Amino acid sequence: MNGCANGGNKMKIAWVTDSSALIPLNANTEHIYVLPLQINHGNNSYKDGIDLTPSKFYQLLNNLDTSPKTSQPTVFDIEQLFQKLEASYDVIIAVLISNKISGTFATVASVAQNSKIPVHLVDSKIISWPLYDLIEQGKVLASKGVEPKEIADTLNNGNYTYNNRIFVADLQQLLKGGRISKVGFLIGNILKIHPILQFKDGSIEVVHKIRTRKKSFVQMIDDFVPSESEAWVLHCGDEETAIIIQQMIITRYPNQDVKVGELSPIIAIHGGQGSFAIVSKT
Repeated sequence: MNGCANGGNKMKIAWVTDSSALIPLNANTEHIYVLPLQINHGNNSYKDGIDLTPSKFYQLLNNLDTSPKTSQPTVFDIEQLFQKLEASYDVIIAVLISNKISGTFATVASVAQNSKIPVHLVDSKIISWPLYDLIEQGKVLASKGVEPKEIADTLNNGNYTYNNRIFVADLQQLLKGGRISKVGFLIGNILKIHPILQFKDGSIEVVHKIRTRKKSFVQMIDDFVPSESEAWVLHCGDEETAIIIQQMIITRYPNQDVKVGELSPIIAIHGGQGSFAIVSKT
């Protein structure tokens, strides 16, 4: 299929992402479609962002001995969405949660093989607001007449990168989720160590191990890279702390536009309520 359709008009692109993405409240969501990731516990399965309100999710999270598990969107949900989009669009560009931490990319890629319209996949190598930002960058390229495949290639090749830091509030959640050993948990708990993580090349790695919560905040501000576009403080059910961090950044960088948003439960399951992240485009 060529870059133009319908008698020379630009191709109509459907933008697909998953529920790990943060889409700002006042964003223009026209032509953006969200696939829900799954939250599973026992025999119960919930669609992220659909079946659980934040308050119900944190009640579930904090009252269980074992942590809920996360999984990629169902094949059925992907197929249903693609069939819907095939009727109205010429091409799909899917910007998805990092392939190294979720099976979402692989599952969407598998379903895409049977799509009646072209599907181009973008591995964001990260989570949350950057997925929406990548879609916005893709829309800019599309407005300039760039071919959909070239748009996806550009978004995939690392032209857009994001400085990020993630504060883990609850080592117990890391232990429940199998992300930390019992020995590491005991040592960290005794010393009250808070690991600070980052996404790098699609994987999550430890950047710092800080002794107190307050010092963790200061370290994350020290690591912050100012951006000409907005930066985000993203929280897991703790907007009050996120606003404090927002003000700390603005105090140090008065010209920086800093917004506050909520992280997907997909992160909260591993870091616990009170975890948060700071992200800016580099």
